[in-house]
Amino acid sequence: MQFLLPNSPQLPVASNHYSDCSYEEIVNLNGNHWRKILIIIAKLCSKQDEDWRIVRDQSIWRRATLFFTVADLPLCDEWQVIVGKTFYNDLPIPATAREIKVGQHQAFIENKRIWTPYLDYRQFPNALIDALREELGRNYD
Repeated sequence: MQFLLPNSPQLPVASNHYSDCSYEEIVNLNGNHWRKILIIIAKLCSKQDEDWRIVRDQSIWRRATLFFTVADLPLCDEWQVIVGKTFYNDLPIPATAREIKVGQHQAFIENKRIWTPYLDYRQFPNALIDALREELGRNYD
């Protein structure tokens, strides 16, 4: 699953790419903000019968690829999650997108693209995460 995020984490001096880092390294350098982001990513990338904590700690970078600019996002047949409103001008939500709504929180799906709120529990609560996981059906082709 690919995630287009509006900001990148700070990396350890010896690392050139986030995937060279563990969950703990990124959280230690970037704090609670990135802890929340990576937990939501792990929850979205875990299968229904998996513990998202194990995905977060052991296989997050095999399940999730992060991008920080629209230009870097490849054209492919993989699920893409467009995070927050930063990219709405470049990747607008199509009028034909299906809305997933849980209370006041919403996401939109069109083909294999998902437009979500920013990855923070105030904007993207567990109920919306669960609704999206159910919607995805854990079909990772």
